[in-house]
Amino acid sequence: MRIDPERIEIATLSDTGRQRSNNQDSYGVGYARSGARWMMVADGMGGHAGGATASRVAVETVSSVVASSQLAPDVTLRAALEAANRVVHDESQRNRSLAGMGTTGVAALFSADGVAFVANVGDSRAYRLRDATFEQITLDHSLVAEMRRRGLITEEEALVHPRRNEVLRSLGVEPDVVVDLHQLDLQPGDLFLLCSDGLSGVVRDPEIADVVRREPPAQAVRTLVDFANSRGGPDNVTVQIARIPGQKPSGGASPGEGPSSGGRALTITLVGLAALISAIVVWSMFGELRDATRAAGASAESDTSAER
Repeated sequence: MRIDPERIEIATLSDTGRQRSNNQDSYGVGYARSGARWMMVADGMGGHAGGATASRVAVETVSSVVASSQLAPDVTLRAALEAANRVVHDESQRNRSLAGMGTTGVAALFSADGVAFVANVGDSRAYRLRDATFEQITLDHSLVAEMRRRGLITEEEALVHPRRNEVLRSLGVEPDVVVDLHQLDLQPGDLFLLCSDGLSGVVRDPEIADVVRREPPAQAVRTLVDFANSRGGPDNVTVQIARIPGQKPSGGASPGEGPSSGGRALTITLVGLAALISAIVVWSMFGELRDATRAAGASAESDTSAER
């Protein structure tokens, strides 16, 4: 299918949370040179100045690369995050007060030919809601996620693990980085959600899914931020939601058409068959009645003859 990127509905909300003094999350939304739509969430690390700088620089770099690239969408998105890694790392090397800064990054790009590309580094997440299925697209590059994948801890233990904020891969900490890239098809009504771990760390996936199923994007981002803050708001929280335009075909008749012609033909056939069966039954009953009448008449004549 083809989509109009300009009709994609995108809503974003970022909040400091209840226990942080500043917001080190950053986000961006924009258009690629090809006309594709993109969005991104970054969660900075490395102190007040470092974290905020790293996430901001990463988003700005991705915006610049995506807007100017003439490469294929998947190549563009991967290259944009790799460029963000280099720029953040170079800045941390030049400015000693920013030494060691880094940021997570998760970005989605929606092309007009009906394909989505999702790239990530770190533990900021991307989800997709399609029909009744809500699924995490990205893999967390974190210590607790790796421990869960190896079966060392449960999901419940991961939520309260003392090292749950320890990220194993990020943008800017090393000169080079491996970017995970996912390609997905688009369908009308698909919903994509990007978030920092300020949401996913305290609100469970089924709870997130319940909100995005029942609320439009602009309201859902507010509800989810409030949800995270009601759980103590231990971290900055940023939520982005994109809804793909169009409605999924219902599979039934078009509005106002009523049943399909095949359905009408079947209805008529069944009605005709019922009428035929009724006629046969009536005719059969009439025949039996006629035979009985004739038999009674013959018996009467026989009795009269005997009396004579």
